[in-house]
Amino acid sequence: MSELWLKYTDIDGAEKRVRVDSAKFVVGRHSSSDLCIVDSRLSREHLKIERSRDLYIATDCGSSNGTKINDVVLDSPVTLKDGDALDLGGLKIQTELEASSAPADQTPDAAAPIEAAPIIAVPANAAAYSEPQGSVLPTSIFFIAPILGLLVLSMLAGLIYFTSGTTTAEVATNESQYADDPDDPPAKKKTVKESDPSPTASKTSTANNATTGGTNAATDLPPAPPADSEAAKVEQNGTAFLRKAAQNDAKAFLTGEQAKKVGSRIKQLSSNSALAANISSARQNSSQITSLAKSTNLQPAFLAAAAITKLGSSRGDVAKTAQSMAGTLDKLRTQIGSELAEDTLLMIAAYDQGEAGDFLKLRNMLQDLSNKFPDSSRSIRTIWFLQQNGKITQSEFDTAVTFLAIGTISQNPKAFGVNAEALSF
Repeated sequence: MSELWLKYTDIDGAEKRVRVDSAKFVVGRHSSSDLCIVDSRLSREHLKIERSRDLYIATDCGSSNGTKINDVVLDSPVTLKDGDALDLGGLKIQTELEASSAPADQTPDAAAPIEAAPIIAVPANAAAYSEPQGSVLPTSIFFIAPILGLLVLSMLAGLIYFTSGTTTAEVATNESQYADDPDDPPAKKKTVKESDPSPTASKTSTANNATTGGTNAATDLPPAPPADSEAAKVEQNGTAFLRKAAQNDAKAFLTGEQAKKVGSRIKQLSSNSALAANISSARQNSSQITSLAKSTNLQPAFLAAAAITKLGSSRGDVAKTAQSMAGTLDKLRTQIGSELAEDTLLMIAAYDQGEAGDFLKLRNMLQDLSNKFPDSSRSIRTIWFLQQNGKITQSEFDTAVTFLAIGTISQNPKAFGVNAEALSF
């Protein structure tokens, strides 16, 4: 038998060597993975290695950043060889295939004589002995089986006819809009009778709840605000900012309930005379902020809003402020992630912890909560859930909401009474 070993360097620079010791071996960021590597470039389940005798077959699990083997994109299962270079979204892993010695009692004895197979005499009337009499199926079974099949089909048709009066429409729950995200488990679904209030009309609002851990049922959602209302402006611009702040979250939404909290903070911020100046400073230094974002694997919209949040009511150089924050934010990104919009809010909530040198506190708490609460990990990994359950301080929550409010304003400042041009990168 052969053994496969994976070699890589962890975030602390230590060399690691791990044996693939199960028939189905998963490499990913999630703690349930066989090889858990805390690196935001990895999806929660990134790569699967399946063993078949002496073969090890690698398959990408639909990861966000993809997998390469020897610089070739892994888009179909590939048998691993000794010395293959795996690239998991930027994380390098080297394979080592070693032959393990077979147990002594399984090693063939080369000196042992080979016995000839016994010769069995076949009687002349061999046809009569071709099959034991007891194993022959009765001929009648070939007539009875089709009749039984028709009866079963008739019963099923009748059942469908009598129950067709109530049709169902599947309405996605909290996790359904992320069904294409490989990091999450299969989406759970529920059915709603046609007599329920317009599940189709509530589809957008249901999707909005996916990042909140809020109301699940479409029938419990309030109607969408008028398109020209203050709440609609907050939802529209807040959603646009969330999608720009995250590395890969095209389905991020700001829900109505969240928009109320963000809208309240926007009213407080819009009277801050320094806000317009800081947004203008970010516009003037957009190229510097973009360059800094690339070097830290963060989004420029995220860095700019984080720097403006830190400046508060003071006017300052947003690019320099972002530069001073980049090291802490990059380390928090490694532990918490920046792939999803909610991850960016968690990073801001944990910024003071990071500045104090504690980059693992929030990550460890989130892992612990995932084991204690029945909610999905996506619902738990939000500032809204953590604040509702008293797991973050009010100050941490307020900082994250202020960050979100500033990001929302920066999309269209004049719509919120701030005399500045929209911030774009």
